[in-house]
Amino acid sequence: MNDTTAGTPSEDSRPSQGARELTWPEYIGWGWMIVQARMEADWTGLWDYALPHVHATEETVTNTEAQLGFRLPESYRGFLLTSNGWPCFYQDMTIFSTSDLLGGDLHKAGQIQLELPECVEAMAAGGVIAADHFPVAASLTQIDVALMGKPGTPAEGTVSWVRGEVIERYDDFLDYYLSMMEYNKLDTADIREKDAPK
Repeated sequence: MNDTTAGTPSEDSRPSQGARELTWPEYIGWGWMIVQARMEADWTGLWDYALPHVHATEETVTNTEAQLGFRLPESYRGFLLTSNGWPCFYQDMTIFSTSDLLGGDLHKAGQIQLELPECVEAMAAGGVIAADHFPVAASLTQIDVALMGKPGTPAEGTVSWVRGEVIERYDDFLDYYLSMMEYNKLDTADIREKDAPK
């Protein structure tokens, strides 16, 4: 088994938005160790698992930004330049690739929360204005979505985890990513406790 806690950021010791101790390749490598530990514990196959995708090129990211009409926030941009998406990185949530940002089934799944009037109203009650956001992670089987604040809006660069209403808000994409990895570690502990072979 991999040790997924040694030398890694904990909830209390994570760097603030301005002080990064690791690079995206290191964060993704650390994240894969956590997902791999959950995969090894999940002997019944409750969830699907996948490696992070190969990085996007600067040209691919720039072309995607041109089609979107804005530059992606740096924390998410840095992720894409290291890994162009990650399927099932937390349960069945997938971090969008550059192509997912522009269309496809995942994009449609992420857009639902931004278009349903009851979701838009519930998000507004939680301080998240739908028109100021775009999806960066979603699921094809659940209603969960991660929404990132568009440049030039009060929410610029922030991420909100939404499931019909706002579940949690994060300073940036790295903050969201680290939080999801902490949830992965909790899931692993739960799986080991509840579903381990007797």
